[in-house]
Amino acid sequence: MALPLAACSVTPSGNNGGGNDDDDDKKPPVKPVTPVTPVTPVTPVIPSDPVEPDEVSVTFDTGDGAFGSGQKTIVRKPDNDGKVVFEELAWRDGYAFTGWYNGTVEYNPNAVYESSQTFTATYEYGGDDVVYTALFNENSTVSIAINMSDSEWKKLDNDYREGWKSPIYRQAGNVVIGIDSGDGMLNYYYEDVGVRMKGNTSRHKFYGDEGFYNPIHMKLSFKETFDDLEDGYNQDELTDWTDKDAQRKFRKARTLGGMTKIDVKYNSTLDETYIRELYAMKLFRENGIYAPNITLGRVSALNKDTEMINLGVYRIHEPVDEEFVLRHIEDGNAAGDLYKCTWGNQGWGNGADLTDTDLDNRVGVNDELNNKLYTYEKKTNKKKDKITGLRDFSSIKNFIRAIGSSDSAALGNYIDVDHFAKFEAINYIIGNPDCIRNHANNYYIYFRKSDNKAIIIPYDYDRCFGSKQWDNYNGMSGEEITPYTRRTTLDSGLQNPLYIKLIVKGAPCDEGSVLMKYRANLQTMAQSNMLNAETFNALKDKYKARYGSYTNTGIKVIEGSFGNNQGFDANWINMSYDDYMSAKLTVLNNNIDNYRN
Repeated sequence: MALPLAACSVTPSGNNGGGNDDDDDKKPPVKPVTPVTPVTPVTPVIPSDPVEPDEVSVTFDTGDGAFGSGQKTIVRKPDNDGKVVFEELAWRDGYAFTGWYNGTVEYNPNAVYESSQTFTATYEYGGDDVVYTALFNENSTVSIAINMSDSEWKKLDNDYREGWKSPIYRQAGNVVIGIDSGDGMLNYYYEDVGVRMKGNTSRHKFYGDEGFYNPIHMKLSFKETFDDLEDGYNQDELTDWTDKDAQRKFRKARTLGGMTKIDVKYNSTLDETYIRELYAMKLFRENGIYAPNITLGRVSALNKDTEMINLGVYRIHEPVDEEFVLRHIEDGNAAGDLYKCTWGNQGWGNGADLTDTDLDNRVGVNDELNNKLYTYEKKTNKKKDKITGLRDFSSIKNFIRAIGSSDSAALGNYIDVDHFAKFEAINYIIGNPDCIRNHANNYYIYFRKSDNKAIIIPYDYDRCFGSKQWDNYNGMSGEEITPYTRRTTLDSGLQNPLYIKLIVKGAPCDEGSVLMKYRANLQTMAQSNMLNAETFNALKDKYKARYGSYTNTGIKVIEGSFGNNQGFDANWINMSYDDYMSAKLTVLNNNIDNYRN
């Protein structure tokens, strides 16, 4: 088995490669089998005490796991006082070690042992819902430690190319996710985790001969099999499963709290609170809009095969994918069609503005290796398409054409208008210039199985609540925008038919109209305690107390505006949350009835 981070000091071993089929069975076998791969021990073998047959001894048995050295058992003799002090931990792929037990009796270093005993390691499965809940609990402390070799970091750095996204996951020997939800830290251990770069404008070179010199956004995948030939790997580097059916099936089903992947993002927007995006998603969720969970955590990584260094405080994101849909929307049933809506590079380039222009070129499944990125990227039901041999994009194409050609009264046949009116009221208050309304970007469309109606799911709101990274983009500042305007950051006039026909000036404003529902939601939201600066700052201070000491990173050289120490409450470029919300609500209240032409 690959070795735990706690023991790593030299290059981790293990096989490399790809393996990205998305829809294998999700449930692991009862007793998962760890792949047998060559291991170079990074900790010395810990000798067991020599024991005569009639001597008292205490055996520590790792069961389905192993010690960091690869050993399965260690034997200890009691000291002169009859006690046994043992501090080694056991590691099991996809699990957290929870203690040593002989039946129901837990190992106690202060106990006196007068007869031989065996204590067996116990583990908690990392894929359970309880882990998901603990990870995103606001009171939990979270850490991520990425044990990846120098050669793999360099491959990942080389995967960056201007305007190009690599889908290849590089192999981390192991990743440990630590979660302390109040009862002590549990370290969930995952062997051979896939790591790739994530982001658009945030992507850049980050690693060189001296190690880390820039932070990056990363996507971690727990289901990579590393047994297919991919760019930069050779046949002899690939995983050779000794029991392919059981081992590979477990790997493809391996999750962290039901998530096969997580996104890990650094503070690229210089948010001195660290929680603007986290709070935006919280505001959506607590007001009935599906949105991904986000938490904060400390991230560390193996640098130059020699030391684990602190990379800083990162945001940990739940991806919007099939698991998200089944967890939050469809209650475990089959998923409908989900599309990621953003700026692609195929066809007519005006973002995901939902206009019926060149849809045959703007809708598809991304092919990152060939730099084909679509405006509307299909994310679910891709296996079904593979089986039929046809790519079925009818749901998004029919939707866009229908809302473009229909009058306002008919749009309720295609989209949940009540959901949309609530979504946009919250979206307006959050003030993200890079959203569906303002930049035709950063949202998903999901078609519900129950009625095939569309709902909007937000993501990537790292510029909001007074963030000034895009301040006055084309003369637009988030706190100054009125609720019914057609202005956008594109400075070319609003094109999205949902907004033109339902929300902004010129849309029907009779009683019961979507515009009036939007107006009522704005008024309700304006009274929410969640908008108070005291509520926001209390949450910020909670995270600051846990992570404030980790903002000073161990990265050797930093390029650009990102500094080694991004302290909480630093005096950077942004408005304070209090100033932003005060200005935003003033504009809202002064213009709440200014919805007619």
